[in-house]
Parts: sequence; structure tokens; C-alpha cells
Amino acid sequence: MQSKREIHQTEMTLAPSLDALVPRTHWLYRLNQVLDLGFVHESVRPCYCQDNGRPSIDPEVIVRLFLLQAITGIGSVRSLLEEVNLHMGYRWFIGYGLSEPLPDHSTLSKVMDRLGDTVFNEVFTRSIAQCRASGLIDGKIVHVDATTIRADLDANRVGTVDSPDPEARLGRFPGGKKAPGYKQATVADGQSRVVVGVKVFPANRADDTEMVSLIDEVRDHLGAAPEAVCGDMSYGSGQNRAALEERGIRLVSPAQKPVTCAGRDGFTVEDFSYDEQRDEFTCPAGAILRYIGLDTTRSGRRRYRASKAACRDCVLRERCTRHQYRTIQVGSHHAALIRLRADSRTASFRQFYRSRAPVIEGVFAEAKQWHGLRRAWRRGLAKMRVQCLLIAAVMNFKRLAAAFIGFSVVLSISDAFRRLIRRFLTRSWRSNYSLAALTDNV
Repeated sequence: MQSKREIHQTEMTLAPSLDALVPRTHWLYRLNQVLDLGFVHESVRPCYCQDNGRPSIDPEVIVRLFLLQAITGIGSVRSLLEEVNLHMGYRWFIGYGLSEPLPDHSTLSKVMDRLGDTVFNEVFTRSIAQCRASGLIDGKIVHVDATTIRADLDANRVGTVDSPDPEARLGRFPGGKKAPGYKQATVADGQSRVVVGVKVFPANRADDTEMVSLIDEVRDHLGAAPEAVCGDMSYGSGQNRAALEERGIRLVSPAQKPVTCAGRDGFTVEDFSYDEQRDEFTCPAGAILRYIGLDTTRSGRRRYRASKAACRDCVLRERCTRHQYRTIQVGSHHAALIRLRADSRTASFRQFYRSRAPVIEGVFAEAKQWHGLRRAWRRGLAKMRVQCLLIAAVMNFKRLAAAFIGFSVVLSISDAFRRLIRRFLTRSWRSNYSLAALTDNV
């Protein structure tokens, strides 16, 4: 017999506590176990009046809501609050009961404007400290790269007076298309993929713009400088090599390719040998190119030129230059670039560089696929930085929670193994004792 159940939506029920409804194996519970936000109240104290005004929303709740946004990758605060209102686990995570009204979405936006990025930077810094204290971070080999993030802005309004996001700039995205956005430069540990450094800047700037200052921040976070920094060819400049050499760090990055002057088969700067002591080049035909001054159109470029007589009768002229004499321009750290090219031929260099893409590209893929880094949630460089810090902190807490779970599993397996051995020994002892008793009776 077919029947139909009447569903009473208005029926009153007595629900248990939310803590009892969240499974101990749920990822949100495991993440909450490693999350320590006790510092938030003291950190934001200067932003609140302590003896006047209405009671505010708990600052830790605000931080937890923004962390939840980074966990879920929901770009809209309004949509986030709608999801939290329906999800009992999310309510438990922020410390709200079933009947408590959630903060208004406009309140969260105003609080973010007031707090700035200080408290979120501290959340990120503490996530690194926790990972480091747990032994997750090796810190010897780190990987650096930059990725583009699409801004919430139309391309026609980039740089205009009335632009909603005056700090966003046009950058080149995958596929060669230009669009307004930002870039996030990231440094990740080579062993655990823990994010140990983040910088955000407009999308029209070069990837290696903030590399040196970012590595300095990583050194402060880890308490020591890494032994090697791995990056793609955009980081393989003489300036970066020289800066890291001063800090005792090895740059593992392919040297940037020189430009030819006489077609595809022409000689490049790499074909000229450089004497650092004399500060002069020798061309493939043996002619000397001497320093003649700085290039006024390109900052920091040094110019070297051969004599007209040497180039006039040269048999390699067609492969070298179309002018009366050959001129080359190099950066002020060309000697460091030569050392980088020589280092790139070693086996250890190739071994380190092979591990670059799986680590840093994997970090970017995870952040964009699961945590909302593909597009900016808010407008402005400061809020873009908050988004990047939140996502990086959440990814670090995920790795910490996974390590904590693994350690717990090892302990549980060890306890079970000890119980099994104890039971086996107990049974063996009882068997031996019974056999001895029987023997004595005989």
C-alpha cells in the first residue's frame, strides 16, 4: 500500500549541542584543532573603544568568518553568510548556536576596512610558526613564483579617474589574453609545500619585482636563510643572483636569454667572453669591446663597443652586426649572470630545478581550484593582500591538520600494536603457567 508522510516544518524539536553533531573525523573539526586565535582580541584592541559604545561582534568571530571564506572559496560575503546560516558545521566553527542571528554582511566589510591587513598578516605568520614548531618546514630549499589574479573590474576602466579599483593594472593571463588584475608572488617550502612568504602587486609588474624583499621576509619567518631559492626563468637575472649571493643563498633559476643583433643565427652576448677584472668583452673573432658608458634610455645598462677597424674586415661580420661596429649592452650585474649560467650546467642545479614545478605550481592550483584565488573578492590592493594572506594561512593550517592527524594515527596504531603484543604475551604466560601446573600435578 502506497503511503505519503506528512512533513511538519513548524514542529518544535530539542536539538543536541552543535559540538555533538560535528564528527571528530570531519575536516572542519580537524582544522579547528590546530587553529589558535587567542591573540586576536589583544591584536585588535587599539581598533575598539574599551569603555564606550555598544558591544561589538567578537573579533575572533570576524576572523573565523573570513577564514571560512578562504576555506570554502566563496567570493561574496553575502553568499558566505547564507551558507553559514544553513550549515550547522559552519555555525559551530564560528561559535554560534542554531538560533543566534549572524552578523550582517555590511558589518563584515566595515570591520575589514577598520582592521586592515595587520591581524590577517599575524594569522599567516602564526600559521608558519606553528608549522615550523611541528617540524613540517625544512627551510633549506624554497620555491618562488608569481600568478595572476583577475580583478573585479572591466578592462575599459583600468587607470581611469573614476575606476572602481584604481590599483588594478592590465596583465597577461594564461592564453595570452590581457585583463585587469594583480599578481601574487609566493614562496613555498620544498619539503612540505607550506607557504612561507606572500607578496601582492599590480599585474603589470614583472614577476621578480618583489623577490629579494620576499626572501628577506622568509628569512625572518624561518629564523634562517634558505640554502637555495628555485624559480623559473623570469627570476634568472644577474641582479637577483648578485642579491642572493650577498645573503649566502643559491639561486636555482635558468638564466634569462640574451637578445640577438643580427637575425636568428647572430651572435648573442653569451657568445662574448667577459673579463671581470678588465671590464671588457672579447668577441668570437678575438676583437675587444671596451666600456663606453651607460645607456641613457635603459636604466642601469652598460654599453661596450668594438672599434670600426676591427669590425670592418671581420669575416664574421654578417653574423655579428649590420652597423659599422658591434655594440652590446648588459646589466650592471653581468658577472653574476655569467656565474648563474655556469651553475645551471651542474647536476645539482638540474636536480633542484626539476622539483620546482610540482611544488609551487601545485600550491597555485590548490589555491585557485579550492580556495578562490582565481578572482579577487574585493577591490583594492590592501584587500587583495588580505585575501592572499587568508588563503595562504588556510593552506598552512590544512597541512598542519594533516600532519597532526597522521601523528594521531601513528599513535593509535602504536597503542593498538602494544595492546596486541600485551595480549599475546598474557595468553602465552597463561598457557605456560597452566602447562607448568599440570606438570607439577603429575
